Amino acid sequence: MKKRITDIKSQQKDSSRKSIYLDGEFFCSVDQTLLIKFGLRIGLSIDEDVLRKIIQEDEILKAKNYAFDLLVRRSYTRKEMYNKLVQRYGEDAVSATMETLERLGYIKDEEYAKDWVESRKRHKPKGKKTLRMELMRKGIDKGTISRVLSEIDDSEEFEMAMKVAEKQMNHYKDLEPNIARRRLYNFLERRGFDYETINDVIRYVMSEE
Repeated sequence: MKKRITDIKSQQKDSSRKSIYLDGEFFCSVDQTLLIKFGLRIGLSIDEDVLRKIIQEDEILKAKNYAFDLLVRRSYTRKEMYNKLVQRYGEDAVSATMETLERLGYIKDEEYAKDWVESRKRHKPKGKKTLRMELMRKGIDKGTISRVLSEIDDSEEFEMAMKVAEKQMNHYKDLEPNIARRRLYNFLERRGFDYETINDVIRYVMSEE
């Protein structure tokens, strides 16, 4: 059944969106680009299949615009972006948006993981165990995580643990050596460093005390 477009108005809060009226009644609002794409104009008779298509494409546009707004603020993993989108939009719009983001290179989990690890190294060093858990919580697959973490060799992890230990020892300087050693061990373990790295660091740090 066809309906006739009787009016098209710009919305007050967002002039890029147009309100469409069918047979004298408000029907929906759509992005102005869809007016051109579908040739929408006052007086046009349009069937229900086309109307449904317009609504679907408008939701995809809204989902994409929302995704790009998010990406302006920070990077997202595939899982993080999917979870954000699915809270607002239907599965078809989410799938189309995710496909576009990946095709254009805006969602790259391996690059995200590498950037995350580098940021941790500079600002808040943590061991591989903790880094692995953090990346898994962000939805990055195990294979990607393993590849990224394999780039951290033993000497680099030792340096990160040393950076943490030297800072932490300032809090332990008035403690008995055995107590300081135990507390430092527990702290480094909570940061995700492995047994061998922790012991190497403690031996070095305590010998300097």
